[in-house]
Amino acid sequence: MKEKELQEVNQLLDHLFKDLLERKITKDEFQILSDNLYKKQTRLRYTIEYENGQYYRNYFNS
Repeated sequence: MKEKELQEVNQLLDHLFKDLLERKITKDEFQILSDNLYKKQTRLRYTIEYENGQYYRNYFNS
């Protein structure tokens, strides 16, 4: 579930970056729009890695 959400955030960031390259939005607009997405992306990546680590820790300790 979190992987799908991360993929969606990545796609949104890709679209924003593409819009920036095509000059549909300004650099300032990009920074404002992407700030929360980058925070969400980081949080999701951390959560996924943490959960994977918990799974393997429990698997090897069993």
